[in-house]
Amino acid sequence: MKILTFDTSADKLFITLGEDNKVELTEVICNTKEKYNSALLIPTIAKLLQIQNLSMEDIDVIGVNIGPGSFTGIRASATVARVIGQSLDIPVVGISSLEIIAKANDTEKDTLCLIDARKGKVYTAIYKNNGEVIKHPDLLLLDYCWQIIEENKFFVIADNLMAKKLDEKQVAYLNFQQADINFGLSLAELTYKYLQNKDKSFNWYELKPLYIQPPPITMPRVKK
Repeated sequence: MKILTFDTSADKLFITLGEDNKVELTEVICNTKEKYNSALLIPTIAKLLQIQNLSMEDIDVIGVNIGPGSFTGIRASATVARVIGQSLDIPVVGISSLEIIAKANDTEKDTLCLIDARKGKVYTAIYKNNGEVIKHPDLLLLDYCWQIIEENKFFVIADNLMAKKLDEKQVAYLNFQQADINFGLSLAELTYKYLQNKDKSFNWYELKPLYIQPPPITMPRVKK
């Protein structure tokens, strides 16, 4: 079973190509001032397929990060995943970015994932150290997050913006955006894990970006 996974939800593009639970090729590309990594998604997929002497028709499953994260990045990868899934009639597995980054916890503590959602809010999720979900992705007030941290002994994983706030509170954490971790491998591992659930079909048309709050929209100014 050939599995292709990709993630454009943050400042790095992660792509993997493999057979069942074995990743054979992986690519990590960072954003630049000139170009977002999502613009390189299709060319990089084509390159990896060419290296393996495969065509898109050889792919059996797609795994994709559905967020939360960059609204543009999530929309880009979800759209590509749905198009491929529809054209090839193959399963498409959507996985939360919070569950993906939780794989970076190699301690015995449970994991608290924090991604800044701006305006005093935070995307959060809590997982046991074995990956079991304690609290599904949600949007919480920042003040409530401090209460959760104070009352529990979590392994905290955060993004760049939350890292600054955690520093101010002197809370220990792992900044997943600065860590030298290939989260594409975590996405591939979770994709294969989810595929073992024979009760789900993972239809492409059921895949939706995980927009926990509405995308920010700038309304045009009304001319007077």
